Amino acid sequence: MSFLDKFKNFAHTFTAWVAKEYTKLYAVEPTINAVADSVFKYAIPAIQILVGMEAGAPAATAVGAIAAEAQSSLHAASALIYDFGPSPTITGIVKGVQDNLGALLTAGHITNPASVDATNKIVNSLGALVSALPTAPVSPAAA
Repeated sequence: MSFLDKFKNFAHTFTAWVAKEYTKLYAVEPTINAVADSVFKYAIPAIQILVGMEAGAPAATAVGAIAAEAQSSLHAASALIYDFGPSPTITGIVKGVQDNLGALLTAGHITNPASVDATNKIVNSLGALVSALPTAPVSPAAA
């Protein structure tokens, strides 16, 4: 088999894999978009409420800085999903926000019981979204 034949075979296999994966994603994309839209509409203002609940606490500055970064990241993720659809990149952004908010709890920066509960609700909502979004793409050979 010549190099050109091997390349044509690979191109055909890769194209078929891409078409199959796109079809699967396209079928669930409206659902993923709806879930993402709901989570972002909830999480972004909820983070702001959380900052208000922690105002005056010893770690309020740390909470405020991480919360501002989290809101900015979620706005970016929302725009990316709207413009480009679900992708592993967006999954990484949302997972990063989820991890950062969880780290605030672990580090003890959030101590008010109502704030802890609110943070857990936000983290759980982001976790649900992460589970709905696609993860790293599967290689064509594994498909």
